[in-house]
Amino acid sequence: MLDKHSKYAVFIIIFSGFLVRLINITQPILEVAGWRQCYTASIARNFYYNGMNIFYPQVLSGGATEGYIGGSEFNIYPFAVAILYKLFGVHESLGRLVSIIAFCGGAFFLYKLARKYAGKTTGLITLLFYTFNPYIFFYSRSFQPESTMLFFSIAMLYFFSEWIDKEGWWRFALMTLCATLAFLVKLPTICLGLPLLYLCIKKYKLNVLTQWKLWLFAALSLVLTFLWYKHSKYVQSIDGLALNPLSFSYYIKYSIYFLTNLPFYEKVFYAEVFERDLIYIGGVFFVLGIIFTLKKKEFRYIHYWLLAIIIYFFLAAKEVEWHTYYTIPIIVPASIFIGYGISNSLKLITAYKVTGIKKIALQTLFVIMIVSLPLIGYHKITSRYDAKRLEKDYPVQIAGKIVDETAHENDLIIGCIWGGPELLYYSNRRGWTMDSNVCSIKRIEKRRQEGANYFVTTKQDVISSSVLDYLKNKYETVRSTDEYLIVHLVNSTSS
Repeated sequence: MLDKHSKYAVFIIIFSGFLVRLINITQPILEVAGWRQCYTASIARNFYYNGMNIFYPQVLSGGATEGYIGGSEFNIYPFAVAILYKLFGVHESLGRLVSIIAFCGGAFFLYKLARKYAGKTTGLITLLFYTFNPYIFFYSRSFQPESTMLFFSIAMLYFFSEWIDKEGWWRFALMTLCATLAFLVKLPTICLGLPLLYLCIKKYKLNVLTQWKLWLFAALSLVLTFLWYKHSKYVQSIDGLALNPLSFSYYIKYSIYFLTNLPFYEKVFYAEVFERDLIYIGGVFFVLGIIFTLKKKEFRYIHYWLLAIIIYFFLAAKEVEWHTYYTIPIIVPASIFIGYGISNSLKLITAYKVTGIKKIALQTLFVIMIVSLPLIGYHKITSRYDAKRLEKDYPVQIAGKIVDETAHENDLIIGCIWGGPELLYYSNRRGWTMDSNVCSIKRIEKRRQEGANYFVTTKQDVISSSVLDYLKNKYETVRSTDEYLIVHLVNSTSS
């Protein structure tokens, strides 16, 4: 149980995190991983428009098809958003709100885990770092399932540890529910079975294989996950659309390729984890936290948690290398090590028998690092939402709105940006995505013959001028500015 002062501190930190995430909650979903946000938002909106069938998610980028998408996670997050759409109407801010609420739940259980294994002080520092970590901040208010995945993962680890210690059917039910939903929302979370296995072996030793409740837990969580991904494979066959190939050989092939290349380690572990996820100083305390806890048996659960995520990095090397947000799960256990690193460093500085200039130097260095940590975090967060930085995404929303107001309901469009569905989403139309780097007359004409009615782009600076001239001369230009081009794919002479 939490004491009175801890309850107040935890509430203030989490509630503050909730409030600051509400700032500009109505802004377009383009500030981070815009393609992923618009992809997820299109599924939520299609649930709302086309029937609330969670087993058959639909996207906009399937051309003239119905857009049934397979090879994807269980879409509980966009489905929850769609329920809110039914109650309050279609507002992207509702998607952000669901992510923020999931963050609050995850932060609470992270504090309880950190307090359980590392003490109250470490728990509070852990909660502070996690709440105001820039990358957690970005993705805990974005329209994508990462925040939901982190919530279910942390809750699973907490309730499993509680069940191992105290048992009880209600704890068993909660850990099984959270595990199942974590695996369904993001398949790589299955790697978190490693710390769970550690706790089982620690308690039951050689008798671990005879524990029928553990087998029941594994069966319920893994069988349901297997059944979903088997069904998702079938959904893929309907329109031939897939988010990810559900093939073990595919991931192993790319894992071997990336793992044998030094740039992979430099980008993932230095540029992403140390620099962006842990913002330098957090990375230093992270390393210190690991060193301080190497011989502490009570920290083994957290060690195996960290190891499980590193294994996941290697197994999903292609996605981890390509997509920034794939590394954020490491921030969760890292926050505990950072919390312990800061707490223990303070104890050592005050207790260590160093006097004079050396003690002053250590204390000064520690204070500089502690003060710099929130300042760096504040700079990274505010710079991401700087008005000028956000302005570059506005043409996508503006062009999409014009198409939405101009095109017929069943018109199909070509959204030419870099291959993402952003223009399709804001146009509120089905169609095709096209990478502006490979945009050509041949590709456009192929899509036109397949039924495309409009061509929209905000990347005229990337597309060849000959392609742009061809479109403007042959077809009806709906709107042309320096920021975007909208062309109705009918001959200009017949318009």
